[in-house]
Amino acid sequence: MVTPSFNAAATIQDTLRSVREQDYPHVEHLVVDGASTDGTVDLLREAGVRHVSEPDRGLSHAMNKGVALANGDIIGWLNADDVYLPGALTAIGEAFAARPQAEWATGRCIIVDGSGREIRKGATAYKNFFLHRYSHSLYLTQNFISAPSTFVRREAYQRHPFREDYRMSMDYDVFLQLAQEGEPIVLDRALACFRMMEGTLSMSSFERQFAEHAEQARAHGAGHPVPVAINQVTSRLIVLVYRTLRAVRRLREPTPPSGASSRSTSSQ
Repeated sequence: MVTPSFNAAATIQDTLRSVREQDYPHVEHLVVDGASTDGTVDLLREAGVRHVSEPDRGLSHAMNKGVALANGDIIGWLNADDVYLPGALTAIGEAFAARPQAEWATGRCIIVDGSGREIRKGATAYKNFFLHRYSHSLYLTQNFISAPSTFVRREAYQRHPFREDYRMSMDYDVFLQLAQEGEPIVLDRALACFRMMEGTLSMSSFERQFAEHAEQARAHGAGHPVPVAINQVTSRLIVLVYRTLRAVRRLREPTPPSGASSRSTSSQ
């Protein structure tokens, strides 16, 4: 299990606990920290979790480092604000044991807010609809596979390292390459929770995310012109919907009283 982290003190204890409480007997949890300054490393020491903490070049670099340092045959990618659901690792272990030639496996993922409450049930149902009907060509139309609920053999990750020029959707790039080589095991159960809240990359950089999706579909979609074209259109439409929803939300926000000051923050 590899967890990249940076200044994740507010959430990483939930992440660590979700791994620690799994009932699978053979679990190695490695945290690759990017030199956090908020107490994250102290929490890792207290928890006794294997970790490294040093400056890195971003999420892809941290994941590649984690793959190189990991000892296990199957690697899960669990970010420092996401959690596994009970029994997830046992289900994955049994799936790979039943299909030893498979190189990757995935399942459903629940979206939660900062308090752990499930949100965006419609989006989850939409992704699950496509996941249940997985095919290579369908996967080229959009990224409906969730990284926290996806597990890959270490040798496959070593063949297909994460590209550092992708800042948002490095997972889609790698998973598309794996899809060219073989289908994943698709488990009909939720394996993880993905936390979505203001300040996370998924919320602050969604336009870049879908631009990368479109580029990656073109790069790995040879022989599938129609799915690739659908991806280009879908990516643009999703960005338009996100922009519209944010504009509506800003219009509904109350106006500060005259003379009051406001302060906003932005994430990189």
